[in-house]
Amino acid sequence: MKVHVQFFSRLRDLVGAAEIDLEVPEKATAADLLEIVYAKTPALRNWDKSILVAAGVEFVQRDYALQSGDEIAVMPPVQGG
Repeated sequence: MKVHVQFFSRLRDLVGAAEIDLEVPEKATAADLLEIVYAKTPALRNWDKSILVAAGVEFVQRDYALQSGDEIAVMPPVQGG
């Protein structure tokens, strides 16, 4: 199934793109998606402990079951100012 992934801030710079479409297996989770992204961009793995994942406008846990057509946001910790 296909999901649309957006990257923000420093993560976008590391990936080299603001957004990508990825093919993921049926029943994949957010954690599975991150592993696919890390395989393509190993430098992102260094951020693993602090990466936030959202589906649509809601933050989700890594066990979130992806749905076909999901819009997934991958971002570093949110900072206020």
